[in-house]
Amino acid sequence: MKQSVFVFLLISGHQYHYVNEQKNWSDAQIYCREKHTDLATIDDEEDMRTMLKITTSDDAWIGLHVDWQWSQADRGFLSEEESLYRNWDTGEPDNLNGNQNCADMRKGGRFNDIHCDRLFSFICYDESSTERYILITEKKTWTEAQSYCRQNHTDLVSVRNSTENEKVKEELTDQALYWWIGLYKNWTWSDESKSSYRNWEKTSDHSSLVGDDRICAVVSSGQWKKKKCNEEYRFICYEDNLILVKQNKTWAEALTYCRQHHHHLVAVSTETLQHWVKRRAENASTSHVWLGLRFCCTLRFWFWVSLERLCYQNWGVVYPGSECGHSGAVESRNGQKWVSLPETERLNFICR
Repeated sequence: MKQSVFVFLLISGHQYHYVNEQKNWSDAQIYCREKHTDLATIDDEEDMRTMLKITTSDDAWIGLHVDWQWSQADRGFLSEEESLYRNWDTGEPDNLNGNQNCADMRKGGRFNDIHCDRLFSFICYDESSTERYILITEKKTWTEAQSYCRQNHTDLVSVRNSTENEKVKEELTDQALYWWIGLYKNWTWSDESKSSYRNWEKTSDHSSLVGDDRICAVVSSGQWKKKKCNEEYRFICYEDNLILVKQNKTWAEALTYCRQHHHHLVAVSTETLQHWVKRRAENASTSHVWLGLRFCCTLRFWFWVSLERLCYQNWGVVYPGSECGHSGAVESRNGQKWVSLPETERLNFICR
């Protein structure tokens, strides 16, 4: 087998690794998750410029790919297993003539992919109503239907399992043959981060991408192109350099440990880093995990001990007040918000 060559560079707290070995996107994803963290996520132009220093002009996979997802997925409504539920009709999705990026439900309860600008009736979900499934017979595009449901109810319906699929199917009337549901295709990152940065090549011809093939992104000379995911290219992994320590220590003990064995208790300075911290915290053996966040009694403010600016914040419902002897932690379950806890509590912690 061809030998892999790694080139890596420290940037924004994580490393990029260029792998000089050709694989399809799925195999590249498996490789990156086994040996590093995941296929590369690119947050901004600084990341892109840095990546250019370690790549060639050849195409290389990054973590961006097109996948079907539910409209309510970004609201914490679905578990990982529920987010994958599909009930496609035979031969679907087929992406007929390209750009079939939304899904409707037929009377039999089966899903079909279709152009998002078609005008259909639609099904809203309302979490505060005794009637959870609201049928709207007025015809709208998928985007208009989603906006209507979010303004007047909760969202376009997300079907989480076969039981819910049967319930929704039973609600359908003869007033329409096709009903929009909340399933649509969207560009997503392999590590599920929320980075909205894009750098598409403007002159690419994507006519060859019509059909039901999965579409993924490669980087080439700094710009991105769409490719069929089953094609083989070199690829770029990243490593987030976050270390979950499953030892129960006070906040001060955790800080000392991180400084002696790594660099610091983690400072969560961006939403992307919060995502990575969340993934580490999920494996903790305590209900909360220490962060490098502390309250200064003298000046009455919260600060990162590694001296990063406290711009991004992810506190729970109540912003903590003046709490001397308290430090910041993140929930290891549920919404994984930040909380203020007595620094004498013994918790797992994250170093970097």
